[in-house]
Amino acid sequence: MSKFKLALGVLALTVASASMSFAQTYNLKIASYISGQHAMSHWIDDWAAEMTEKSGGRLTFEILHGSQMGPPPKYYDLARNGQADITLVLHGATPNRFPLTEISHLPFMFCSAEQATRVLNDPSLRAEYLEAEHRGVKVLALFMHPPGHIMMNDDPVLSVKDIAGKSIRPASQSVGRYIAALGGNPVGLPPTAMAEALQKGTINGSFIDYGGGALAFQLTPYLQNVTETQAYTVSFGLMMNPDSFNDLPADLQAMIDENFADASGEIGKVWDDLDVVGKNIMVEGGVAIHMLSDEARAQFEEIGSEVSATYISDLDDKGLSGSDVLAKMLELREMVGSVGAGCQ
Repeated sequence: MSKFKLALGVLALTVASASMSFAQTYNLKIASYISGQHAMSHWIDDWAAEMTEKSGGRLTFEILHGSQMGPPPKYYDLARNGQADITLVLHGATPNRFPLTEISHLPFMFCSAEQATRVLNDPSLRAEYLEAEHRGVKVLALFMHPPGHIMMNDDPVLSVKDIAGKSIRPASQSVGRYIAALGGNPVGLPPTAMAEALQKGTINGSFIDYGGGALAFQLTPYLQNVTETQAYTVSFGLMMNPDSFNDLPADLQAMIDENFADASGEIGKVWDDLDVVGKNIMVEGGVAIHMLSDEARAQFEEIGSEVSATYISDLDDKGLSGSDVLAKMLELREMVGSVGAGCQ
């Protein structure tokens, strides 16, 4: 009888322990430098709510939008060192850290956020080339905004000569090289400093997408002209601290991985839709929209090709497989095709 009671006691403890384990909650801190009103912030909020629901409340989230944990360059290391569990990262905020990923920033690579995101987030591209330069984090997803334009606080840019001598904020180091090749003066600034710099005249303009210019960084009051060039795209990532991921039970790990397995189209569409909203805000705010003539566009594209060739050659000289990555991205672009509003 005593052995029977002992067995029942062990069984009861085992069941209780399993129940406690199953009921345990895991709180993850998500940090982003963009405003909580941005569409990507809304996507993150919705994703977190979905994960909480799917997990039966075992996953919960603390979300800090709007640079509450510091300026944009900090966010990769916030995830790497565990100060935050998941962060939104702007690759261009830390020059030279992601040289292969930044091949996606080269002039005239993509026509929409969805097209660009499907290429950059391709599992084979990530596994073969890009994961290695994202050391110390688990990459949940890579994605890109719609092609950006030239936004000025003074005269419009209608030809290459109109950029000569102008101080323009680039979205990344790769875009800065393009601005310099066009004859402009690239001025590195965190995105959160653009509005003040435009207002004070410290810079004459910025290369940025409509959503970023109108919504994320509220530039409309300080702009007079936009020239639609679709000249470049810029990449981002959602990064997770590996220990934070590994501390989760296997079923919650699988839930997160499965949720991001086919998120490229959804995230790309978020950014493409944001572009339409941002453009409308600028037009309603009195900003004039300009298109390049065929002749002017050909000049911009020719200079872009020269910048791309130089960048790839420099990577190859350093043994960084620049040509291979570019070829892979172009192959994937062909496979993806013209998807997304900007490609129509």
